[in-house]
Amino acid sequence: MLRPLAISAALLSSAAYAEDFQVVAPVSSVTVYPQGATVTRVIAAELPQGQHRILIPYTGNQNDGPPRVTAPDGVVIGAMEVLNGYLSDPEAAYSPAQTAALERVEAAKDRLQELEDVVVRGQAAVEAQNSKNAYLRTLTGASLTGVDVEAMRAASDMIADELEKSWQAQYAASVALRDDERARDGAKKVLAQAEQDLRRLSPPSGNVTMLALSVETTAAGPVELTLNTLNYSAGWRADYDLDLTRGDDASVAMERKVVMQQSTGELWSDVDLILSTANPFAQVDPTEPYPSQAYIQAKGKAGLGSVRRSAPQAEYSLDLARADEGAPEPVLVAPRAQAVIDGLSVTYEYPEPVSLATGGGELILALDDFTFDAREFNRAAPRFDKTAFLMAEFTNSTQEPFLPGQMSVSRDGVFVGRSALPLVPAGDKAEVSFGTLEGLRLDYKLLDNDTGDRGFLTSSSTRVQQMEFSVENLLATSEQVQTIFALPYAEQEDLSISVTARPSPDERDFEQKRGVSVWNLEVGPGEKTTVRVNVDMDWPEGQELFWQP
Repeated sequence: MLRPLAISAALLSSAAYAEDFQVVAPVSSVTVYPQGATVTRVIAAELPQGQHRILIPYTGNQNDGPPRVTAPDGVVIGAMEVLNGYLSDPEAAYSPAQTAALERVEAAKDRLQELEDVVVRGQAAVEAQNSKNAYLRTLTGASLTGVDVEAMRAASDMIADELEKSWQAQYAASVALRDDERARDGAKKVLAQAEQDLRRLSPPSGNVTMLALSVETTAAGPVELTLNTLNYSAGWRADYDLDLTRGDDASVAMERKVVMQQSTGELWSDVDLILSTANPFAQVDPTEPYPSQAYIQAKGKAGLGSVRRSAPQAEYSLDLARADEGAPEPVLVAPRAQAVIDGLSVTYEYPEPVSLATGGGELILALDDFTFDAREFNRAAPRFDKTAFLMAEFTNSTQEPFLPGQMSVSRDGVFVGRSALPLVPAGDKAEVSFGTLEGLRLDYKLLDNDTGDRGFLTSSSTRVQQMEFSVENLLATSEQVQTIFALPYAEQEDLSISVTARPSPDERDFEQKRGVSVWNLEVGPGEKTTVRVNVDMDWPEGQELFWQP
């Protein structure tokens, strides 16, 4: 339980409050972070002058911190107290929308019961007619012995007429019962939908916890308080659609979206939405350095060195893989948001109210779209892949970063697949792959050595390895292919490595990765370009080599 917060000493006295005012304050606006959300409510009440308490349903928890209340001039906020299980009747804390939904449920139940009664009466009518038919079928001419022919004929006609009427009555009762059962089944569906609508509004159940706010007003009249609470059970992540238009004036069109979810336990209905890149659950304070003591001790004894001391930290993360099996289908909302940059974070003010049920799946919101000039090129990794890939490089010319997220990539409007976009700061360059190029085939092989051994020549302290990789162009145009291959290297003086490549690489230590080299190969139509790599390794006797060509 949260401890009462002493804001006004006068309100902490033992004097009784003039009156308690119970109100319902649904969520009016939310600021959603990549993990967590600030939930805002407006508490409106008509208060007399003096000291009072305002009681509202409360779903917060201690781990998210105490709520924060702001009040207008003339209103003093005193103690705040969480009253666990204060209300035994949850309906007493229903909002107007929840109350209306409950009334629809009760009305649907009453209608269903009426139709259930009609069906029971219809079943009884059908059964009665069925019994009458069974009795009429038992009547035979044996009971008419000694009666003349005309009398027998009249009796048989009467039985046939009554039996026909009885069958017609049974059929009519069956038809009516069928209609009544159809109406009853429809009423069941209406009730199920009404109950689902009520659940979507997340009404309280069981004993209801209330937040008691002590207030003192200098004059009677309407009072509006703003209540902000922090809730960890919400978040958003970025998602992108990228389409590469090829040609001399290549460009990348980007549509940026937000995928949002919440499981706070209450409905967000027509709330004002702000999306923020801030992280209120991140580490706030610097880690305190611990003393670094040096000491010696006898070998084989455990000591202080066996204890590793570190400052505790809380770690929070948002799971980006929200397309769980069985989850409700995401809902796409189209209006664009406006970005606001304050130097510490970026916020997006969404232009329209949004609604999202707790645990109700994901809501997809369109943020904005951009078009960037692009440089397209081919990249190949023949050690691992069978084809080259089409790449595009563009510069984030906006004033805000592109956060990490999943993306769907297309090439000239044709969908290619899903991938991930890393963080792209404002003004930085991004490289995105737009799928395979089947016309640029790659090959890698280990070659025979002079000794005839397959792959390599080795002794206890030497190894000679020959490799080659190639790019074959099956396209009708000449293509330049950025071909990447990792050459071996060593950081131990005792391990000597000599590498020769024909032709030599155009770039070494690509992207500051030791040994990773680049060949910019120009491959004509129908041609195949090959690179040969020879590696000689030498190390001391008694040592073992670990290396995978």
